[in-house]
Amino acid sequence: MKIAPSLLALAVGLCALGAQAEEKARFRVHTDAARATSAAQAAAPAPVAAASTGPAAPALKASSIPAPAGGGIPAPWQGAPKPASAVSPVYLAEWKKAKNRDRCALLAFVGAEEAERDAGIKVRRASFSDGWAVAYDLPGQRSVFGIAGTGVDVDGKGYTFPNTVTWRDGSKASYGLEGGTGPNYLGYLEVAGQRCLYNVWSARGKEHLEFLFNILRKVQTP
Repeated sequence: MKIAPSLLALAVGLCALGAQAEEKARFRVHTDAARATSAAQAAAPAPVAAASTGPAAPALKASSIPAPAGGGIPAPWQGAPKPASAVSPVYLAEWKKAKNRDRCALLAFVGAEEAERDAGIKVRRASFSDGWAVAYDLPGQRSVFGIAGTGVDVDGKGYTFPNTVTWRDGSKASYGLEGGTGPNYLGYLEVAGQRCLYNVWSARGKEHLEFLFNILRKVQTP
């Protein structure tokens, strides 16, 4: 029996919508109003990372993550947590309100504010349902970079970006152009011992995102 072209097209469209709905349930990109991106778009296959077309280079020299060798490289967040006084009070305030705080340890960029204080860096809360998020703004540019402890639990079936890194404690990150097209970069970070999927983002390109991974530290919480 022949199927009319219109019915065949409708069937294909319904299958695509079903696949898209599955990705929406699995991924949740940070929803900061300044640069919101749909979860379905972020889960789309990303091309090989291209050169960043974003703003000027960061104040701190970006430190690229070396390729894992042997048992991997030490995780920046290993060791004793930093006191809450070492980071902006916004971090702890947002973490305390999050529904997932029992399975999503507080991670923060230690040293980011001091490095860019002369540039007028500002730290604020970012919108992220069921989890917590902190964004960094510069004059005239919102959400230059940030981190979110999402309400999505790690399930081992996450989308894989072109770039990956594994740390010695078993933590791993997959990162690349946000939405597959950029120009911003997004990383999905899985931290050993935590059940939530962290999002780390940067409008400054791949090397700056790698730098942000390197200055992440656990923070003491009540």
